[in-house]
Amino acid sequence: MDVYVDILILTNVYVTYFFIKAVEVSVHKKYSAARVLSASLIGGMSSMQILLTGNLLISGGIKLLTLFLISVILEGLNFKAILKACGAILSVNLLFIGICFVLWKALGRAVIVIGVTVYFDISLIMLAVVTILTYAVFWLYDYLSFRCASKRGATVCVKTDLDEITLDGISDTGNSLYDFFAQKAVIVCCSQELEKAFDSKRFKLLPYQTVNGSGMIRVYTPKSVRIDNKQVDVNIGMTNLGSPRAIFNPNILR
Repeated sequence: MDVYVDILILTNVYVTYFFIKAVEVSVHKKYSAARVLSASLIGGMSSMQILLTGNLLISGGIKLLTLFLISVILEGLNFKAILKACGAILSVNLLFIGICFVLWKALGRAVIVIGVTVYFDISLIMLAVVTILTYAVFWLYDYLSFRCASKRGATVCVKTDLDEITLDGISDTGNSLYDFFAQKAVIVCCSQELEKAFDSKRFKLLPYQTVNGSGMIRVYTPKSVRIDNKQVDVNIGMTNLGSPRAIFNPNILR
């Protein structure tokens, strides 16, 4: 089977782009167009390595280096975010290859494995079908996870400079509080422990409105927040009304 360099690169730019879109669903982030384009080009150019060597170790090393470089482009220098993105890209990659193997073997099409890189004798229509199917699998998983989380309570862990406080979480679509300055959703919390942990931190006042009235709420920036086992990028709004709890909009889990 002939391998054409221009088609090889353009195909892998396209595939990498869809991989990144699936990663956005997985890690619940929206990357800038410039980052996505740059990372897609790196993914496309890295496909050239199948023309250079079939050595498993060298090919595997180039593949891992490419995944790391793409993750750095997407996430900057945040090491934890880079590792998370690497894992997500690798998962998408493996799912894509698995779907391709099943379809291509069923259709009797040619498959070439060079090192750890798989090259398929693929039409543009079939490529579009497989990439969309791969994206759909990740979207469906995220949607079902979201639906399950939105129907029940959760455990909310708020980490501050002093401590980590765990609260009972309540999923409520009525919490639409949003910090437009930081571009983050706000979880409304009531907790004396959290009040003490935030005691010396700076806060901003944001207006809020409920069925019972309106006012201003203090909003803090935590070190990190987890809902169950999922990391979420949010701020914390503190109120003294009610029992210890954390009220979050389930959309932040998507």
